[in-house]
Amino acid sequence: MATKKAARRKNGKTALILGGGAPNATLMSGALVAFAEAGVQFDVISTAGAGALIGLLYVAPAQGTPVEALRRTVEMGVADAIYDHFPVNYKVFQKPGAVADLYRQLLAANPLTRTLAAEHGDSAMQKLFSDWVRLVFASACPTDLGPNSLGLCASVPFLEETVDFAALKAAAPAFYINAYNLSDRRMENFAKEAITADHCRAALAFPFLYPPYPIVDPASGTEKFYYEGAAHDCLNFKALVEHEPDVDRIVVFDVLGADELMRKPRDLYDAWLLSIIVPLVEIARDDAKLFAAVHNADGRRQLFKVPFAVPAEQQVEALDWSRSNLEMLFDVGYRSAQAYLAGDGQALLP
Repeated sequence: MATKKAARRKNGKTALILGGGAPNATLMSGALVAFAEAGVQFDVISTAGAGALIGLLYVAPAQGTPVEALRRTVEMGVADAIYDHFPVNYKVFQKPGAVADLYRQLLAANPLTRTLAAEHGDSAMQKLFSDWVRLVFASACPTDLGPNSLGLCASVPFLEETVDFAALKAAAPAFYINAYNLSDRRMENFAKEAITADHCRAALAFPFLYPPYPIVDPASGTEKFYYEGAAHDCLNFKALVEHEPDVDRIVVFDVLGADELMRKPRDLYDAWLLSIIVPLVEIARDDAKLFAAVHNADGRRQLFKVPFAVPAEQQVEALDWSRSNLEMLFDVGYRSAQAYLAGDGQALLP
């Protein structure tokens, strides 16, 4: 029996699950860099929420290699000198509206503004200058945000700059993104053959942050509206169970623990961030238990749960969008994955 089980694991597929929670993004990207450097390969990648973007950078980056693209995720952070006085990530969360979209297109088409906002070096002063220019441009952006708006932000306008959706279709691993179909009241999984930037925006449309995202149903020709799948299913086990029966090894990146996040907020903005991430962590915890009890009761699938050891003294700032925090989280993810592969995760090594 043991020999048969070992043979099945040798011949079966290895899957990676990347869950939701945008503040966790650089934890996941750091861990993926460590896995890539160790030569670990995945046959299936199943994603939800922010995990979709990290997974797409891993398999189909628009610029550079996957490792280079994942390392660049720390650039989503705002220079500390700015963030300390204005703790809002204007790089990721941008103003909504048709006029705002046109404004961003004009900035992107202008060589001067594009050059000013580009990264000019690795020094703290150079990064500060780039982020300050972006803040000026973001502040000047017009918007039609009002009481009747359905979301605070534009629907991830930078996707095409970071992900090569044409290359995704030819990528080696199977790839899934989940989203909740508001029109039909059901969860859906999009496979890589069908995924476009619109499907990714639908999968990232977190309530209140983003408006429900419309996609035309090819079968009926009608418009369907979607919200982020992670708000309902934070760890997309569903894609594996329904579409990938040959998977027998599953790698899950453990998100920040809800116990550590349950604290007194520092201010109203911090309280808002906690209101988003804590439920996602609890949903992920319940999803993992449900998967074990319902879909893996026979123990056929081996679960590899990679823990992230965020230092206790830095847990209060763990949800911050400052550059120093994202760099810290990337480093924690990287070192945690290295340690895991040297211990309980050795079986994943080629």
